[in-house]
Amino acid sequence: MLPSVSRRALAALAISAFCLVAAVSATWADLLTGDAARPGPIAFTSWSSTVPGVALAVAGAVLALRLPRHAMTWILLAGGLTTALNGVGAAYAAWSITRHGGALPLTAPAFYAGARLGPFMNLVPVLVLLFFPDGRLPSARWRWPARLSLAGTGFAVLVFLAVPWRVVEPGASWPGLDVAIARLPDDVWRVLLGFAPVLIAVTLVVSVAAFAARFRGAGRMRRAQLRWMLLAGLLNALLLAAPLVAGWLPADAVFVATTVALAAAVLVAVGRYRLYDIDPVLGWTLVYGALAATVVGIDVAVFAGLSVLVEEPAAAVLAAGVVAVLYAPLRTWIQRRVGGLLRGEPYDVVSALARRLEESAGPEELLLAVATAVASAFRSPYVRVELDRAGGGVMAVEHGARRDDGVVVLPFAYRDVEIGRLTLVPRAGTRLAEADQRLLADVVRQAAAAVRATALTEELQQSRERLVGGVEEERRRLRRDLHDGLGPTLAAAALKVEAAGNLMDRDPALAREALGQVRGDLSTVLADVRRLVHDLRPPALDQFGLAGALRQAAERFGEGTVPIVVSADGDLSGLPAAAEVAAYRIGCEAMVNVTRHARAARCEVRLTATGGTLEVEIVDDGRGLRPGDARTGEGTGVGLLAMRERAEELGGRCTITAGPAGTRVHAVLPLAVPA
Repeated sequence: MLPSVSRRALAALAISAFCLVAAVSATWADLLTGDAARPGPIAFTSWSSTVPGVALAVAGAVLALRLPRHAMTWILLAGGLTTALNGVGAAYAAWSITRHGGALPLTAPAFYAGARLGPFMNLVPVLVLLFFPDGRLPSARWRWPARLSLAGTGFAVLVFLAVPWRVVEPGASWPGLDVAIARLPDDVWRVLLGFAPVLIAVTLVVSVAAFAARFRGAGRMRRAQLRWMLLAGLLNALLLAAPLVAGWLPADAVFVATTVALAAAVLVAVGRYRLYDIDPVLGWTLVYGALAATVVGIDVAVFAGLSVLVEEPAAAVLAAGVVAVLYAPLRTWIQRRVGGLLRGEPYDVVSALARRLEESAGPEELLLAVATAVASAFRSPYVRVELDRAGGGVMAVEHGARRDDGVVVLPFAYRDVEIGRLTLVPRAGTRLAEADQRLLADVVRQAAAAVRATALTEELQQSRERLVGGVEEERRRLRRDLHDGLGPTLAAAALKVEAAGNLMDRDPALAREALGQVRGDLSTVLADVRRLVHDLRPPALDQFGLAGALRQAAERFGEGTVPIVVSADGDLSGLPAAAEVAAYRIGCEAMVNVTRHARAARCEVRLTATGGTLEVEIVDDGRGLRPGDARTGEGTGVGLLAMRERAEELGGRCTITAGPAGTRVHAVLPLAVPA
């Protein structure tokens, strides 16, 4: 036995195939009927029903292959089947009555189907607008309005089905078309027949209101579906109004076009709603449709008002002048409103970006998520996001094909420090409005925090890895120095002392020589120990303090080359050991760079302890560094990067500012270093 899904799909394909056969059969019957006069109830072209029936049924069958349980699938199939039966019934009955005197089989039911089933089509737009695109109402509060809307449309359809044909066509009597469901006076039927179109229009308004409520509360992805139906609705409104302006336009052609547009909108929106980008088409349709309606309304209102005061020609000229003056501002205003409607609320943009940021891992993925979200929200053909790396260099990602015309560059900052730039190109024919720029700045500012935090996390992890690696390398060096240097030297000294003891009685001179060698070996060991201790923590820091140690180093580095002045501000006593060592190393490294590379006449080192931070500033008046050297540390070895890393290991920062008249190294170190 076939599974239920397969049965539904087969049923849908069978209905679609029947509608296709019905369309072909109706066309053949029309050809056989020729120019013969058709009875009044079926005096219409059958293709005006069979073509919409095929369009609805084929769209429903295509959806059934992917979404066999979807409500839209069976709304389309039911509408297509009913409309196709209406068309083929009318064609067959006309052929039988005009060419065979009604003697062909099934003429009576075909005649009834052709004359009475057409009004069922009124249910399709109501159902589609109520349940599009997911087959459910917008919310629970729409249950009673939906029930009343469907009941009103159903009642109107029943009126069309049951009204005596003599009321529809006075003086005509067609056997088999009247249904004896209620014997009401003709006057009552006339009232009901006049009330039925009004009832259909009112219930359709309820469906439109439900669609508008769904659109207003929809997210970005759902609006991508709803816009297809919005476009179809706009086309239907324009097509239905077209015969009022162009009297030559056949009503049958209008009906076919509106139904095909409805079926196509449902098919694309439910099945492949991201297959094409309809925003430009929808936007221009909304803008100029609303603009035309507004202009006509203003023109008519002004003309009617002025006609009371002046002659009609003068009133027409004045009305045209008013429209000409208001045209440009109206177009701008409507275009902005339509742009906001299509783009969605700021929450949609922010929420979409938030979802992408949650799914992203590294800084590059985060930047790409920002670029993709901005390009999607503002329909930009090209977006580029750049992020300045803390250690120098720039990380950049791009979305779309690179373009240089009409670019908008917006810098973004993190804690008042510029960390990158966002470059985008507005979509063709538009410019980025001030409100859009504000929204874009807010979105990018929020994304910058996430991107910067992720980048800092990675940099922190790399710093930790370098710190752990450095500690292990330092331990290896200490082990090597102790094992290969101090160990053998002390062992040799011990052997020489033992040998001197053995020689003391028989050869005192040789013993004294051995002890002299031991003294030299111990002096070498003492120098090595002092070197190791200095590498671990300079003794001058404990002896003279940070300022004194730097002054001592300044005398050593600047002697005979560059005069270096060290000044201190604030209380530098009791500094944390880590901050003290980092400040000393940064200061010494900067002074070495000045004496070796700067060709400076003067250098000044300033120490400032305030507000829980220690600032170290080294300024010289030398030749300065190239901008690339300041950013990457190239040109002076790894000194600049080492200074940055020492500051970042403590949670601080170190910046190197290069200029044509010197270089400034500025390090800020927190005094409350976390354990």
